[in-house]
Amino acid sequence: MSVQQVHEQKETIEVDVLLPGHDPRTTTSLFRRSRAQLLERDGARCFISNKTAEELGAPLEAHHHPIERCYAEIIDWPKFAADCKRGLWGPHAAAFDWLSFLAAKPFDPYRFVDDMTVNGVLLGKQFHTAKDAGIHMLPYPIWIAQKYAREGYQFSPTEVIHHDPEHL
Repeated sequence: MSVQQVHEQKETIEVDVLLPGHDPRTTTSLFRRSRAQLLERDGARCFISNKTAEELGAPLEAHHHPIERCYAEIIDWPKFAADCKRGLWGPHAAAFDWLSFLAAKPFDPYRFVDDMTVNGVLLGKQFHTAKDAGIHMLPYPIWIAQKYAREGYQFSPTEVIHHDPEHL
């Protein structure tokens, strides 16, 4: 089979990274409050499929993005803030109060990390944690292709791309 034809790519991915020590995960009041604000602000649609919870048949999930919660303690925050201020991670992260965040004593990285209005993306469960579709399961270049693939494309053996054309 040639690469010019549709062909299946199967990969066995083994990841070997050291996660920093961190407190057990808790759902903070900031996460709960900002998740609700994210749902209101973004029209409560999945980032990948553009579908609502009702259309997906399950609640939308808030994914920490771009900074995963378990990495909060190892981030070079001034370096990350510089990228955010330049707009690399969108207008909401650019508008975050970086001055008071970086100057806070004691420093609390979760003030940014758990604020879903600046560090969150709404996803249907499939695009969050499912095999062959979720951000926690696929390399980013493969995961993001689901958002931009043509309507009707057979993405995997179990997924055909279907976007909500009214809300693209």
